[in-house]
Amino acid sequence: LRRAEKPDARPDLLFRLILSTGIKKAEAMRLTPADMQRTPPLLIIRSKNAKDVYKERHIALDEALFDAYDAYRAQYNPQATLFTCTARNLEYILEHIGTLAGMDKKISFEMLRWTCAVQAYRAGVDPDAIREQLGLSKPSWVETFGKIKQLAHAAADADDTES
Repeated sequence: LRRAEKPDARPDLLFRLILSTGIKKAEAMRLTPADMQRTPPLLIIRSKNAKDVYKERHIALDEALFDAYDAYRAQYNPQATLFTCTARNLEYILEHIGTLAGMDKKISFEMLRWTCAVQAYRAGVDPDAIREQLGLSKPSWVETFGKIKQLAHAAADADDTES
């Protein structure tokens, strides 16, 4: 979509950002340009309540993401919030990416969030670090982690079958 007749950098940034960070839709909608830090490359997720400063999370970013970010900023010039459209519009963008890719299932924030967690688990990232990145409480993590392990094992079995 960045190289289409009418180039659009937003789908590229949105897809890469959610897949690599696993942030929630509401968190994506609250992001500001200042939350994308270049040095060191990280994303700052702030709580919607100013009194919850202790809930702020810092998620490491791949420097390659800033290519999509720079193209997006040049095209949209976001000021107050990073994404200058509605949450529903971002959902449509993700669905459109999936359609163009010929996927059977709709791409969604939740799908990318789970994929991020499964990839991290399969890469050997400490489970508590995954929990913190996703912004989950310890009690909710117990059930979620079980599902992540199950999905990771299913993906590993699928990889073995393809080999």
